[in-house]
Amino acid sequence: MEGRTLMDKLILVDGDIIYNKAAFSCETAFNFSDDHIVRSADSRDVIDLFHSMLMRIITVLNSERFLVCWTSTTNFRHDVDPSYKATRANVRRPVVNPEAISFLKKRYPSTVMNHLEADDVMGMLSGPETIIASDDKDLRTIPGELFLPRKPDEGVITITLEDADRYWYKQTIMGDRTDGYTGIPGVGDKKSDKYLDTYGSSWQTVLKAYEDHNLTPDDALRTGRMARILRPGEWSYTKNQPILWTPDKANG
Repeated sequence: MEGRTLMDKLILVDGDIIYNKAAFSCETAFNFSDDHIVRSADSRDVIDLFHSMLMRIITVLNSERFLVCWTSTTNFRHDVDPSYKATRANVRRPVVNPEAISFLKKRYPSTVMNHLEADDVMGMLSGPETIIASDDKDLRTIPGELFLPRKPDEGVITITLEDADRYWYKQTIMGDRTDGYTGIPGVGDKKSDKYLDTYGSSWQTVLKAYEDHNLTPDDALRTGRMARILRPGEWSYTKNQPILWTPDKANG
């Protein structure tokens, strides 16, 4: 990106990922026995490392404008399917004092929206004058500019509307077991690509894939809504709830 000036771009930063990386990196484990491990982390170290990681992103993108986006404690996808992210229930969290994250939210320009993940907030706020900074693959479903902090040499990636839609269709077909929605059992990365390459990148192809595996359009829609990161215009500020995607908005 040498010579490229991005000073006018608003950088939408995924605060969750940076915080978790910083918190886990600062942990120290004490082994008292085979089945008794105590972990600890100094909040000051976590805060300092978070700052360094955040400033590295801002420096690389040569921007003075940024907004750190965080995930709410509630998630509208649980209303779509209560099993959403159930597989993460036992995932270990950082042991750092929770006051550290409260401090970070106050220290930097930050935003949290009820019922939304940081992904959704960044997706909703995205546009021509923004760059999303996140390593989360789900942000490839958002048209616009994306920067992967763990792959800075790749620079800013431009994701077209067609690219974003295709990635979302693919996620809907194959699901995301990490996030707890399965899509079509037995259909993974290669098979989902084959469907989209053969029949075209469209919602009709998603429906065909589901029908071929004895699943219903309702199954497809439920998975599509869980897989969809909200885009600009997909939130009702008057009702304080997402405008769930419906097939009449599909590209065929």
